[in-house]
Amino acid sequence: MKKVITLSFILLTSLSFASVDINLGFSPYRGLFGIGYTFANSHFSTNVHIPFYNSDYDFVGGVGVGYHIFGKTGPYIYHASDWINGEFLGFKYSFKEKETSTVIENNRSINYWQLTFGLGYQYMFTDHFGAYFEAGFQFYAGDGGYYTHFDADEATLDNEKTSFPAGFGASFSF
Repeated sequence: MKKVITLSFILLTSLSFASVDINLGFSPYRGLFGIGYTFANSHFSTNVHIPFYNSDYDFVGGVGVGYHIFGKTGPYIYHASDWINGEFLGFKYSFKEKETSTVIENNRSINYWQLTFGLGYQYMFTDHFGAYFEAGFQFYAGDGGYYTHFDADEATLDNEKTSFPAGFGASFSF
């Protein structure tokens, strides 16, 4: 049955001028690893991806949508929405005097959204292999507000920095 479903999926993909993409790289839209679906004569794309890896968090994953202006080769605009979930276990040390210190336990649950909007350029060397470069603007939603910076070491959000992530990678189309 699995072979019939796989064969049907491949046939429908080839008949509808759509493709399944596997992406590897360092990218704000496609992540470290992503699986995408390109349709509408290669103008629209969607993907599911892993944006980064950090063993301190239970789940880090996201989805993205893009509009390829001239098809698969050329510029595109994108939006990626990534969920960062987990529990932060940490400690802070407070030194009131030189000889006395206090340990403050800092444990909390984390549920943040990382939102990225940007531009990219993809060049397909063949029908099945291409490379891409992307740049964007990134902000975060969580703790009842919007922030421009996520401190991964402390698992906190703030507005101290602004992030303009850039990335590159390889795309394999089927």
